[in-house]
Amino acid sequence: MSTQTERLFNRPFTQLFLIQLLSMVTFYSLFVAISPYAVATYHVSTATAGLVAGMTIIGTMIARIFSGLITQHLTAKQMTILSMAILLPSLLAYQLELGIGYLLFVRFWQGIAVGFTGTVTNTAVVRVIPEARRSEGIAYFSLATILGTAFGPFLALLITQYVSYHILFWLEAVIALIALFFSFMLDGDKIAIDRGHVDAKTSIFSQLLEPRVFPIALTMAFVALGYAALQGDLAFFASSLHLVTFASYFFLVYAFVILLSRPFMGRLMDQHNENFVIYPTLLATALGLFAIARMHSGWGMLLGAVLVGLGFGNFQSAIQATVTKVVASDRLAQATSTYFIFFDMALGFGPYLLGLVVPTLGYRGLFTMVALFAIIGLPLYYLVHGRHIQ
Repeated sequence: MSTQTERLFNRPFTQLFLIQLLSMVTFYSLFVAISPYAVATYHVSTATAGLVAGMTIIGTMIARIFSGLITQHLTAKQMTILSMAILLPSLLAYQLELGIGYLLFVRFWQGIAVGFTGTVTNTAVVRVIPEARRSEGIAYFSLATILGTAFGPFLALLITQYVSYHILFWLEAVIALIALFFSFMLDGDKIAIDRGHVDAKTSIFSQLLEPRVFPIALTMAFVALGYAALQGDLAFFASSLHLVTFASYFFLVYAFVILLSRPFMGRLMDQHNENFVIYPTLLATALGLFAIARMHSGWGMLLGAVLVGLGFGNFQSAIQATVTKVVASDRLAQATSTYFIFFDMALGFGPYLLGLVVPTLGYRGLFTMVALFAIIGLPLYYLVHGRHIQ
């Protein structure tokens, strides 16, 4: 193993990666399992079940808003331990069946924990990545979330199909306990987050968020509506074309392409600059969404998965790395929090908003529209950031 690789894959990096991965497994496994659980246990409507699933997104966004402020008072290690200490009892709480209101509360509770975890791990990891390899390091670290999106749902569907929901809930608690163990093992000095000076004149807004990343984060959120459409409407579109079997493989192909391409894209960004990666990935995103809009066979859908994986899958991590470059080290927590708030908003509210246009445009029109969003993202990115890069 080379010295450079050893410096990147150091012990704190690996520990933070595992904490993030385990947190994401609990998040995405329950995200797909909790709606059918709510219907089967409390006999609620599918709309209410959807609210139960989405309640963690609301909790996550609330946590992101306050994460930057909390890092002014707690160390990264303390905040990581706190996040896991919140997550573990929230997963144990699923064992109780006290009504739909209680379940909504538990979902919100888990979302708070996941929101804190994602912000602190993605901020702290920047401190242990060599600056010359920052984009590559963030690309590798972001694979924790991708693995969570692939392994979490698989785990949930497997266990609920052959065992029971309560066994799944116990397993989730064990996963959180392991993550809590890793959080205690962290070296607090190595992952220390710089804190800016806060005085009476510092507004609460500045303590919570980082306004300097608003333009680029908003551009990312605009393009992310294309992925929101895939999450919310691809299954319905595939069903209308009798391609449900291929749809089940779409996100596996998408995740596999990201696993292969993100480290390579990260190295390119470090060796050149963000424009070298972001412009091509925006174009690939648009082409992938156009391929889905025009698909008539499963192979067209899988071509779209490859292109969107190469495109949006790497655009997202490239923007995250870019955000860390445009702020001082003592504003990393606020910048990371702001980035994820915009991303969560796009994925959380996007499927509902885009669903409103489906009766008018149809599914082909919807995916054509979000492909155009990716095209519009090219001049938007140029205006807010790309033109300043030499």
